[in-house]
Amino acid sequence: MGIQLLKNAQNEVHFKIWYRKLLAALQFTAGKTLNNEFSKEEKLIRILEDIAEKVKAASDMKRKEVLKMELNRLQQFFQDVKVCRLPLNPALVVQGIEADSCSYFTSNAFPLKISFINANAPSGNINIIFKIGDDLRQDMLVLQIIRVIDNIWLQEGLDMQMIIYRCLSTGKGQGLVQMVPDATTLAKIHRESGLIGPLKENTIKKWFRHHHRLESSYQEVTS
Repeated sequence: MGIQLLKNAQNEVHFKIWYRKLLAALQFTAGKTLNNEFSKEEKLIRILEDIAEKVKAASDMKRKEVLKMELNRLQQFFQDVKVCRLPLNPALVVQGIEADSCSYFTSNAFPLKISFINANAPSGNINIIFKIGDDLRQDMLVLQIIRVIDNIWLQEGLDMQMIIYRCLSTGKGQGLVQMVPDATTLAKIHRESGLIGPLKENTIKKWFRHHHRLESSYQEVTS
């Protein structure tokens, strides 16, 4: 993760020389094996970036076909390297993709959903979002602040059951975002309440009531 951030930061106007020195020092001390890992991760990011650009540029009629064709490049990448660590979390080693589970979201930037095969637990895929067109450095900062606040709460004995997902900027206006399993977006909750769902004050309250019909359960999740 650190080396990807340093490469990203080399475009900074005022501090790029210092970032280049730090990157060179890190690569020098890392050794051949670790640098090979860095190279694989960087190649993976470049492939994802290219796929995302092509999917975004495709017409609505051709977008699914373009994604299916471009995913072959990811599969070929894993045939060549066998395994690769995810820059989003280097502790996770992946050995391929499940192409049928890969897709894209129909927002303006058409971010990719990529389902990686976990090399250490083949039954559990690792799903990530690759986004272009957003400055994910802002997201990273907000998530760091939330993580600090959550640590303060925990130290005070207050467990808010926070699930803080990972986010990594991998270049100007692009990056990786962890998908939280079994999560529901606010947009989906609003859609379930009809066209004016976002304007209703009780939309979220009604959603919790629907999924926690017992009063004790409802009080537990809303208190």
